[in-house]
Amino acid sequence: MIPEQEFEINDIEQSAYAEDTALPKDLAEALQLEKQRREETLFLRKKILSFFISWTFHSTGIAIAKWCLVLGGSSALWTAASLCFTISFVPTAFLATGININYTDGQFQVTNMQKLSNLGIGLVSASVTTYLAVKDYQYLQDLSNQTIVQLSESIREVQRQHPETDPWLAIAVAGALFVGSMFAIFGGRGK
Repeated sequence: MIPEQEFEINDIEQSAYAEDTALPKDLAEALQLEKQRREETLFLRKKILSFFISWTFHSTGIAIAKWCLVLGGSSALWTAASLCFTISFVPTAFLATGININYTDGQFQVTNMQKLSNLGIGLVSASVTTYLAVKDYQYLQDLSNQTIVQLSESIREVQRQHPETDPWLAIAVAGALFVGSMFAIFGGRGK
């Protein structure tokens, strides 16, 4: 009985299958066109997804940098710059490029290095994002300082011309600034 089972197994392995029937030419062309359209659609979706992922990380980096700079001032400049750069560089370095770095068997293994140009582009774009975030803060700080100097000079001028209004003028200016800031913050929300 054992020899028959071996014979049946060997017979099955050696049997040949008939080839598939060829599809009609128009159906094969339609399938090929559909396959190409699907590949183009997937490629476009990948590009759009990559754009939005990068945009999200860059905007998050700028927001965190501005938050650090507003709360910490110039003392938090390096913290803000490094956080902005790191967050902006993440999608480019690892998510969008697909470069994989592994350490196995005592060796580094790197795959997808053909996308190294994307890494360079990401480095540049993260640097530009960081530069813009810091420059935006410096511009805001300069405007704030100029406004403070201009208000101080205006108050001193009025105080020299009308010394009797000294305490009331400071109260009026502070009140006007408070009302103006509240209007700027909450003014557009009622619509």
